Amino acid sequence: MPSKSDTKKGGKKKKSKLFTIFMILLDIVIIAAAFGAVFYFIFYNNIGGVTEKHYSTVKNIPLLNLALPEAPDPLNPKYMTQREIRDKYIEYRDENEQLRKQLDEAGEREKELQTYKDDYDKLIQEAQTQLQSLKMSGAAITEMEQQLTEQKARLDEAIANSDREAFREYFETIDPDNAALLYEGVVRQQQTDENVKKFAQVYAEMDPSSAAAIFEQLGTSKLDMITETLKAMNKKNSSEIMEAMTPEFAAKVTERLNTLYKGD
Repeated sequence: MPSKSDTKKGGKKKKSKLFTIFMILLDIVIIAAAFGAVFYFIFYNNIGGVTEKHYSTVKNIPLLNLALPEAPDPLNPKYMTQREIRDKYIEYRDENEQLRKQLDEAGEREKELQTYKDDYDKLIQEAQTQLQSLKMSGAAITEMEQQLTEQKARLDEAIANSDREAFREYFETIDPDNAALLYEGVVRQQQTDENVKKFAQVYAEMDPSSAAAIFEQLGTSKLDMITETLKAMNKKNSSEIMEAMTPEFAAKVTERLNTLYKGD
């Protein structure tokens, strides 16, 4: 059985070993702390450019990476780990693909807008052409209206003056198809008037009573011819012949002459 002194000695030895181990561990901690402090100081202050050289390497080491200062350019590859570089590459690749798609869409949109612009420019050009055409048509219409106004004035004057020659000249200025028919009628009327004048001249040179007797002999069935003949004479000759007629026949002739003059 060990004595009390041996027991005390054994306890002291055990405590001595524990103390020694503690001191060793403490020294290690102190050394590690000192080393860490030196490491932190060197890397944090970038002494000798060591931080720039080994930034990405130290960044992958736990605890030691705490000594690294904030990177001046986080996207600079020398301040990034391989994983960060890979992740950033994937991110940039996806963004680049997205931008490429957007660029393609923008190109298609630009083509579409260019088509719209071309159509718009075409419509504007057509509208300007139509506007110019309308202006020219408006000027032509205005000119035609002026011509029609002048022609109407001439026609009104011809009607007022019973001027058949003016009628003929007027018809020569209007639509050829319509003018041909109208002009033919005027020419026929002119020829008829010439014949009537020649016929009337024969009766105008006769004795008024003889001419009146012949007209009365023709009777009312030839009243149109009689009145046309009298109308073609001068007023002196026609009035002398009518004075030589019987009152009843002279009244019928007068009535028909009145109708003729109103018709003119």
